[in-house]
Amino acid sequence: MSITEMASHPARGLDQPVAKRTRAAMKWRDWKNLPTDLVKDIAGRLLTLDIAEYLRFRAACKPWRDCTDNPRMGDEMDARFRPRDWIVLYRCNDPSGRTLVNTATGARAYVDFLELATHHQLGTADGLLVLVNKGGNDVSLLNPLTGALIRFPPLTIDAAVNLPSLYDPSSFPTGWLPVDPTTITGVSIDDSTSPSTLVLCLRPGWHLIVCAKPGDEKWAYGCVAKQRTTGKVALVQSLLTFGGRCYVTTVTGAIMELDLSSGARPLLKFLLDEDPPVNTEIFSFLVRSQGRMLMVRYMFGANLVLGGGYDETKIFMWRGCPSRMEVFEVDVVGRRLVTQSGFGDDQAAFVGTAHTIMVSTKKFPKIAANSVYLNYYLRQRGHFGAYHFEDRTATQPRAPKGRSRKFYPCACHWELEDYLVCEKGYHKDYLLYLLADLL
Repeated sequence: MSITEMASHPARGLDQPVAKRTRAAMKWRDWKNLPTDLVKDIAGRLLTLDIAEYLRFRAACKPWRDCTDNPRMGDEMDARFRPRDWIVLYRCNDPSGRTLVNTATGARAYVDFLELATHHQLGTADGLLVLVNKGGNDVSLLNPLTGALIRFPPLTIDAAVNLPSLYDPSSFPTGWLPVDPTTITGVSIDDSTSPSTLVLCLRPGWHLIVCAKPGDEKWAYGCVAKQRTTGKVALVQSLLTFGGRCYVTTVTGAIMELDLSSGARPLLKFLLDEDPPVNTEIFSFLVRSQGRMLMVRYMFGANLVLGGGYDETKIFMWRGCPSRMEVFEVDVVGRRLVTQSGFGDDQAAFVGTAHTIMVSTKKFPKIAANSVYLNYYLRQRGHFGAYHFEDRTATQPRAPKGRSRKFYPCACHWELEDYLVCEKGYHKDYLLYLLADLL
């Protein structure tokens, strides 16, 4: 065939557009029968990015599902299948419907959970929803992306314990009574056991840690290892799952690690060799950021400037009260804190006792970058709305926009900022505030 004849046969694809030739080539490839090792490699890469991408890949065809792990089979507590960057938002007039939002990518999805029509949501642990059945005290974990439901023993506590009793194991336990779910303001998961352990913090007032695994008959109390003087120093303030372990901060700014290897009694052990000296009022929170664990500390009071030893250029005044915001990276191996200048130009943190969340400000540009947003509990008590590390300024709490007439946070009408500020545990106070503001 001559060159002229070849040019007159477009069916051979020599002069077709690249896109058309690519589509034709795709018809020839047997995608469903890719080599098993290649399918597993692709699935593994997607799983490291986001569990949602992994689920989409498995949904493409049956042969791909057959050679990849099913998140709903085997160990449903498997840490690989947790939707860590996903949060669940309420919807108006929809008892079981929720909006899922990925705080890192901005992706959204609407999901209907039949379980939420019969359960209360207590919080979120590593992306899993902690539920308790309405009218009862049975606890379960729901994976909002895979639908896996993991059951735990009924949530009860010893009526004879003199709370808070974190330090005397001899006081645990004999008779058991149901726990009021509204006292739960912190949740976490520890993967050092098999299956993994769910950790709950019972607050306010009690500051008590309780732990259980699927299949356990009852919850176990956590007590503080006697490494140093106990007392107020050990009262738990916030929880975080990091690297498969559970860490907590205390009301004095110390960090403790949960140790489940010591037998029947979970132990809370102080992590750092030397905790920063604190001689003023303090709130401390742990938050994950790009593979690191950070501690956010908010301090306030006259002692900051009265011989506190702090750099006065980093102290700001709020309503006449000296205040200071700090960020540290927690070096677990080195058992120390490394001072940070903030979170960077594309992140902001929402901190509170019920949750701490890092949000991409590139995906959510209405949220100020390199900033800390306080929860409504602190705002209600006269503190600021947000602190900005770039210019070391604090801003007034803003009135929520697009509020639901039912006075309850929802994904339909609320901005993401307002929703995250109104964390679980303080909705009742927030509703009263909204009602007064509208009347």
